Amino acid sequence: MSLRRPKFRVIKGGKASPPDFAPRRKPWSRRFLILVSKALILTALTMGIWMYTVRHSGQKVLIKTTCKVGYVYDGDTIAMLCNGRPKMTARLMGFDTAETTNPGCAEELAHGALATDRLRQLVKRGEITITRKGRDKYNRPLIRLKIDGQDVADTMIREGLAVAYHGGKRVNWCERLGAVR
Repeated sequence: MSLRRPKFRVIKGGKASPPDFAPRRKPWSRRFLILVSKALILTALTMGIWMYTVRHSGQKVLIKTTCKVGYVYDGDTIAMLCNGRPKMTARLMGFDTAETTNPGCAEELAHGALATDRLRQLVKRGEITITRKGRDKYNRPLIRLKIDGQDVADTMIREGLAVAYHGGKRVNWCERLGAVR
């Protein structure tokens, strides 16, 4: 609280009384504004900490969606069409396939093309179930794709078109395929 300027009161007889140093009270509206501001700051901090904790807890949030596969980019990346929104690129979980966009060698490109063609065949084959499980480091949705109840990751790995992958360092496909650079 701030102190107001001292006032001298004149008492009968011409003498001044000692100064009055009583604390000045803030207007009610200003106190209310400060209280509301503190409450908003506390709420924002709490929400920020909660969102950070949820995002970095490692816990995967399962979300069932009504999306459809719009396009297959490569053996482990698709475009989803969800509720009339624009295409959304999504990364399939549980496996990794050879690259077709920036392959390290001709063998990787050929193997990646086989995986892409196979995934396109699987997607056309039956009933598709998409389960979202968070986001990857590029902020793409991570999804589990099942066709007629069968996980696509299991199928691609079993057929030798993919390797199991759960994040971290990816396999060097050129070495795996025995390519000479």
